[in-house]
Amino acid sequence: MSTSPRLGIYGAGRTAAELVAALPEIGGVLTTAVVHSSTKAGRDIGALTGQGPTGVLATHDLSAALSAGEMDVLLYAGLVGEHHEHVMTECAAAGIDQVHACFVDPASSIIPDVRDRIETSARLSGARIVGTGMVPGLWFDVLPTLLSSGLPAPVSIRVERISDISSWGTEVLRQEFGVGTTASGRSARADSVLRDSARLVAGVLGLDRELTSQGRPITADDDTRIGGILVRRGEVAGFDQSVVLVDEGAERLRLTWRGLAGPGPDEAPADVVVSLTGGDGTEITARVAAPLDPYPGTAARMLQAVRGLHALPPGLHPPTHLSLG
Repeated sequence: MSTSPRLGIYGAGRTAAELVAALPEIGGVLTTAVVHSSTKAGRDIGALTGQGPTGVLATHDLSAALSAGEMDVLLYAGLVGEHHEHVMTECAAAGIDQVHACFVDPASSIIPDVRDRIETSARLSGARIVGTGMVPGLWFDVLPTLLSSGLPAPVSIRVERISDISSWGTEVLRQEFGVGTTASGRSARADSVLRDSARLVAGVLGLDRELTSQGRPITADDDTRIGGILVRRGEVAGFDQSVVLVDEGAERLRLTWRGLAGPGPDEAPADVVVSLTGGDGTEITARVAAPLDPYPGTAARMLQAVRGLHALPPGLHPPTHLSLG
């Protein structure tokens, strides 16, 4: 890949807006924009994302965009699920690299037959697909893993994070986290994110145990507005989700993520607390005041990943495969 990769962006939401704004910082050349909605086709991606004009008009035709020979990497800023699987399939067939923020662990985030099909196609075409995750893995996996090296085994890890979801995109809030709905039980999306990180940490700790999910939706006490969504009393207004790993009767890993629209007075928004206990009882605790708005960080991780793509073999990759240099 050249020092100035030709980049395409899929999507026109908050993440896409941050990508458009940050592209000049990495020297990438924006050549293509793809949107899911046909009503947005033909408009400048800069205007669609609230940025300045780019001269790149959005298209609704993904296949044509991939076969035009005008981009090296597609930055996928769309929603998770079947549609993303379709876009990965198309990129793999066309030999176009992709960076996305939908998950970090392809081995467990995609059902085996779909994963194997995409993997085989990517290896044949030379495409590399890397997921950086929507929540900075630094907090839930990289940071605790790094700190664990400073304690004697067996190490136990607890990470808690509070996120202010007020700035999140409307479609992400509604479709991925159920905000404004009457959904009950655990947050499937939050659980998926935590399991991604938990599996990476468990692997480093040498633990091959089943993960247990614990969680509940947080409902609105009164009618309120979160982002662009009117949430009625009793509807989902956030989430409180944990993933736990127990080994030989002892809790070795607990990752907890709470998403709230304006945390209460006793809860600092965007705080991350990492607590580790070594086998001899010694402890490490780190508290991080993380950025309130996660979107710039999500875009930054995606763009940073572009720089390391050239060193990877074709196929599906977690971010841990990327070089730090």
